[in-house]
Amino acid sequence: MWRIFFEYTGGSKCTVTGKHKDIPLRPAVKYHNEYGVHAEKAVYQQYPKKNHEPMGLFEKIKESADRGE
Repeated sequence: MWRIFFEYTGGSKCTVTGKHKDIPLRPAVKYHNEYGVHAEKAVYQQYPKKNHEPMGLFEKIKESADRGE
């Protein structure tokens, strides 16, 4: 399971949750384009939290693209 937390100016927030073990590249790019373009902050978190550190969504997309997913 994973979640992406988007934070916007003015304090509003949006959370996207997925049931895959890790987010596939295509949905990551889709959510970035739909929600992340105007966000001040976009944080990707894979679960369980104790085994995975949070990272920026753009970093996750770059990592997935570099692996050729």
